Amino acid sequence: MAATDTEGALAHAADVGLIEDLSEVQRGELELRHVLRVGDDLVWIDPNQRVRRQRASSVYYVPTRRGVYRVSKLTGEVIEV
Repeated sequence: MAATDTEGALAHAADVGLIEDLSEVQRGELELRHVLRVGDDLVWIDPNQRVRRQRASSVYYVPTRRGVYRVSKLTGEVIEV
């Protein structure tokens, strides 16, 4: 099987620190969906295969190779748009 998008993103040394606290289950979800809510943070893989992490409260729209997501300001849920 070819390298996953997550592995491609992790090739950038600066990205490793952004996901080092994620469990294997969380890494699997990030690999599958390209976006993951972790506590107050949102972690995603951008279209350039770089891992990004930012407070969910400051994120409006998150573009990924799998689609565009947003964080609901009412429920905090990550929603595909």
